[in-house]
Amino acid sequence: MTSTPLLTHDLRSAVAGRRLEVVYQPIFALDDWASSASAPSAVEALSRWKHAAMGDVSPTRFIPLAQRAGFLEDLDRLVLAVASAQFTRWRRSGHEIGLSVNASPTHFAGDYVSAVLERAEALAAPPGALTVEIIELPPPQLIPDMEGALVRLRDAGVAVSVDDFGAGDTTIGMLDILPIDEVKIDRSLTQRADAAADDIVRSVVERARAGGWRVVAEGIETAADLQRARDRGCHRGQGFLLGRPLPGDGVARMLARTE
Repeated sequence: MTSTPLLTHDLRSAVAGRRLEVVYQPIFALDDWASSASAPSAVEALSRWKHAAMGDVSPTRFIPLAQRAGFLEDLDRLVLAVASAQFTRWRRSGHEIGLSVNASPTHFAGDYVSAVLERAEALAAPPGALTVEIIELPPPQLIPDMEGALVRLRDAGVAVSVDDFGAGDTTIGMLDILPIDEVKIDRSLTQRADAAADDIVRSVVERARAGGWRVVAEGIETAADLQRARDRGCHRGQGFLLGRPLPGDGVARMLARTE
């Protein structure tokens, strides 16, 4: 087993050398999804790393390594650059699709927002076509510090999403503080069939109607998950049942088949 310091060193080298792969998981409008022949509304860009000795390393392992070592923003900037270039190729081929990229709350205190705005301007995509997903929210007292950065993004036509609602300490009250466009329901709630989970998701959907948010159910892996997401009023969904992460050319083939 490769030690954590060595793995961190190798990951930093892979990021600097642009040796991470970016794949794209389709996101579908739940009202429209019928089969694999359905057209996705958007894709989420996800990083993948194949270590020379260990093979594929799970993002659940290497993302925390990058965060602890202080170069997660470099990793996310790489994903942003690669995904933006791919997004441009899709749109030049006539494919109208949205793109989501992930960002840590810590990014909003630095130059990451400026990097996103530069990419958005270069893409010249319609408002809302590019979405930044905040992977977690900071404690409530720190949320106001993010507001200015999020307003800059939204003023430039970049949508803001809160990822993994239900996996941590984020509350609907915390969502109300921020200028957002979307909430993504964590797979742990999507896959639960109990009344408590129903109530949590439906309360988010109800608040979304008032706030103008879109609600996305993550982790849809079974027909029952899909039906629950629909019954709860979620607008979009993603998960292995609907579509697994694909390389850029795989998404292009999917889009060509569905148009």
